[in-house]
Amino acid sequence: MVRWPAGVPLAVWRWLRGSRGVPRHRLRTSAVAEIDRIPEREGDRLQHPRHGAGPAFHRRYMMRISDSRLSAEQLMGRLCDDLNAASPVEFAVFDKTSGSAGCLEVGDEYDVHMPGPWNCPVRVVERDPLSFRLATLEGHIEAGEIEFRAEDTPRGDVMFTIESWARSGDRLADVLYDRLRVAKEMQLHMWTHFCSRVADLSGGRMAGDVVVHTERAEDAGGTGGVLPLTRAASAVSARMFALAARLRGGRPLHPRGLVFDATLHLHGTSRLWGVPFLDDTAELRGMARLSRAAGLPPPLPDVLGLALRWEQPADDRAEEACVAELLLASTGQGLLGRHLLRPRWRWVPAFYGSLLPYAVDGRRLFLGAVARPTRTVPADHAALARAVDERPLLLDLVLATEFGSWERFGGLVLTGPARSDDSAPTRFNPARHPIPGLPPAGPLQRIRGATYTAVQEAVGPADAVRL
Repeated sequence: MVRWPAGVPLAVWRWLRGSRGVPRHRLRTSAVAEIDRIPEREGDRLQHPRHGAGPAFHRRYMMRISDSRLSAEQLMGRLCDDLNAASPVEFAVFDKTSGSAGCLEVGDEYDVHMPGPWNCPVRVVERDPLSFRLATLEGHIEAGEIEFRAEDTPRGDVMFTIESWARSGDRLADVLYDRLRVAKEMQLHMWTHFCSRVADLSGGRMAGDVVVHTERAEDAGGTGGVLPLTRAASAVSARMFALAARLRGGRPLHPRGLVFDATLHLHGTSRLWGVPFLDDTAELRGMARLSRAAGLPPPLPDVLGLALRWEQPADDRAEEACVAELLLASTGQGLLGRHLLRPRWRWVPAFYGSLLPYAVDGRRLFLGAVARPTRTVPADHAALARAVDERPLLLDLVLATEFGSWERFGGLVLTGPARSDDSAPTRFNPARHPIPGLPPAGPLQRIRGATYTAVQEAVGPADAVRL
């Protein structure tokens, strides 16, 4: 009670003097995909990000230390001996509440005392010589995990990083963080000041500024931020389609299809979207599956599906390669038509759209593929196999904003021989394998993700992801 009245003005002054001008950048990764990689931890009272509210945040605070007297391992050992040696104690104090006195170990618990009507309890869930990770517990204003790590660089410097994956713990915390941004600036000050104190601990000096990277993604799984109607619709849809899958002995939709080799030739558009898949010039190899949604026999029309899977390579925005998937179906192209499925009699010519939007830079974006009208291919599997055996199937990859026109950003080439996957189904789940930097947006995407997962669990484990 004595410390906070003096500490808060001091913290505000330090923020005005330094933290307010810290360089901030977009991380250019998929926050939701990163959060989905957090393993299920054993133990009670843990607040996984799915328990949180509002958008998902992936944050990284990085600094380089020159002339350090300590190696990365020695520095982390010093920090683990006393977290308060680096914490801005006028603002945040680590108080060990569980575990033996002394060095931080897995299973230890701390209360982080901060100004306001709350403490922030955490538990140590990982520890090695160069890093440790804390997970939030019930009552924390965030739901997620945070990692502290150091590494020696070839130049003799030490790189120190704080990285977190979290949502707000509840609706009030979401308002304070994402709406009023009070908690956001408090957090920025705390961790940038923590970094500068770590540099002091090392006996060296901070080379340049603390660099802050943040990726924000709309809520795509947190229970606190999803409307009850959306949760109810997800549950109903998942159960209905899972039951249909059991009764049908496999997929409830798109039961039979043909698989082809696919090559994606990307060249970007007239503007930069901040997404490698949409901006880069690249040639990506993968696979494609074409199918009839209801499985109606030709010549009856059916909604046609085009499922794509490829490996998105690592670059300066994504640290490692990953498998990405995109599901398209025959839709219209107009402002209304792109939201509606459209049965067709032909694979070519045809338009295949994402139907549901993706989020990029605060906007909604639709993806599509246009089968070039160079020939006519009836919507029959045998006719499709013959056509692709004769010569590759060519499509244009296109995108459009919610009310914008379609613009080409690449091409797609499908080559044979055609392969049936009746005996070993090729299953797709874009919720588990999203396009990096392009998360699904909106409640219908959440419903679809829950439905795909339920169906695949109902019919048994999916085949290994392969290209």
